[in-house]
Amino acid sequence: MKKTTYHVVFLTLALSGAHVFAVGVDTPPFRLSPTKIPECTKALVCQDLQYGGRQVGKGTEQANSAQTYDLYLPGNIGEIDRSAPFFLFVHGGAWKRGNKAGYAKLFSEMAEQGFVVASMNYVLCNDKRGGAHTFAEMLADIDAMVSHLPSLAKAAGISIPRIALGGNSAGGHLVLLYAYDEANPSALGLGLKHALPVACVFSDCGPSDLASPEFIVAGLDWMKGSFKNWYGLLCVLAGGQYGKEDVRVTVERLAKYSPITLLNGKCPPTICLYGATGSVKTTGTFKRTKDGTAETYADFWKLVGSSETPPKSVGMDGIVATQNYVTLTNGLTAAGVPFAARLEPYPHCKMLFRNPETRPWLYENLRKYLKETTK
Repeated sequence: MKKTTYHVVFLTLALSGAHVFAVGVDTPPFRLSPTKIPECTKALVCQDLQYGGRQVGKGTEQANSAQTYDLYLPGNIGEIDRSAPFFLFVHGGAWKRGNKAGYAKLFSEMAEQGFVVASMNYVLCNDKRGGAHTFAEMLADIDAMVSHLPSLAKAAGISIPRIALGGNSAGGHLVLLYAYDEANPSALGLGLKHALPVACVFSDCGPSDLASPEFIVAGLDWMKGSFKNWYGLLCVLAGGQYGKEDVRVTVERLAKYSPITLLNGKCPPTICLYGATGSVKTTGTFKRTKDGTAETYADFWKLVGSSETPPKSVGMDGIVATQNYVTLTNGLTAAGVPFAARLEPYPHCKMLFRNPETRPWLYENLRKYLKETTK
């Protein structure tokens, strides 16, 4: 089997004394050249490192879909505690936009708190700018990044026996899927390697049940009732063909890629954070076809064959239905999986920055679950 070759960008603004390590027989030297982060006394960053060969001009024309990541360090190479907790983060952006720098402020603070943080880019789903990529391809990128971490550990002089995995919004959905796939690999059947165990997983507003009418309705309202833009995106992400399959078939695909479907007692401890800022009435309307008649959001329950009476409104954080919080925490409780959860009155993915108590809560639980895994 051909070994993967990793090419790493050498930073021009490197501090003196950059360290070079050979990390494989046929892998070029892997240089980590950290630079100072403004307004941080301890934290350093290495930007645009590469975990795979798909780079701009070599597999993609979009920088945000390249296999790159930023690394935040709690000190210079050789001065980091070998047992520093490792946190891998997957950004959000409705699976079609966003990049690894979105939570840079959080990562810098985490590094100052003693964490080593890697924030990764991954392939995005955008027909006009890079292709209609799927959930399966995104999970494959996360798996490639995890497989790269032993090489990173050697280069940084640290130990990464296990990881804490986190993400926001779409990234929160993906990390839940990836972590739960390790406990139930036959459900998705993607053959992911899971080179390192996930000690715990953190989801910041990540959808837990893509097949629920509540989730679809919240997205439709966010997309101003555009069925093609929202439902069509989900159809492609799940590996379907929009406009060429029945709605129920697409919903079955979405159920497969819903973290709640993979949840069982072997899943890792889960930390989840969701917002609740209001609701959307199900009397809102959408059109499935350009010339079709308007249907109400409540009609979606009928489209998927649900026997439930549609609610008059759906609670949401502005983008994602709060049903995702209830479904996930109920599922974790039923499966006996340890978890920590917060539902806060702030908009989508804003809790970490609006409530000063939330970040310390996150750090405490990440350390707790990483420590418990070592016992």
